[in-house]
Amino acid sequence: MKTLFRSLFLMMALGFVVTSCVEAPEGEKVEANEAKAVDTEKAAEAKTLAVDVASSKVEWVGNKVSGSHNGDLKLQSGELQVKEGQLIGGSFVLDMASINVLDLEAGSGKEDLEGHLKTGDFFEVEKFPTATFTITSVEAVEGEEGVTHRIEGNLKMRDIEKSVTIPANVSLGDSGLKASTPQFTIKRSVWGIDFEGKKDDLIADEMGLKISLAAK
Repeated sequence: MKTLFRSLFLMMALGFVVTSCVEAPEGEKVEANEAKAVDTEKAAEAKTLAVDVASSKVEWVGNKVSGSHNGDLKLQSGELQVKEGQLIGGSFVLDMASINVLDLEAGSGKEDLEGHLKTGDFFEVEKFPTATFTITSVEAVEGEEGVTHRIEGNLKMRDIEKSVTIPANVSLGDSGLKASTPQFTIKRSVWGIDFEGKKDDLIADEMGLKISLAAK
């Protein structure tokens, strides 16, 4: 019995070591917390700008022991609220069926990986065709290179909603509002995406994201 316990402990320890060896994508690690209430009265007082889905996107990257994959996602819709020249709220919807792999060529694994990402191992697109991000607060910051604001919002994927605070560069001009983020990471397992990969090619829990929005 003692030998069995030792073997099980060793297997668990080795699994932890291998998982820890999977390097996370670059970027600020963003923690997930309980979803927060949205101030609808504040949004009602603001001017609403429609997000230009053709020029907006979310880029992603995932690391594994043997390398990494990257791609992007299209927006289905979105709107941003502006008051007195400042972003104060808004939301956008991601079309999860638009998952696109950029580092593989068609016929050389691209379609297989895109198909796998749409299954229950990852985003289960048939059951959860969209993901949403709803802004709950926006705070201007100083002294952070490439970052003008911290945007707090509720990210909902696979019907799980969590609050995250992400770094962003926000600018408002005559042509409209632009908001973009440097790459940051979230732990996909928080949203129920816990597929570990192959035993000899484990996938990092952290997923890298970059958001680019344009609204008119």
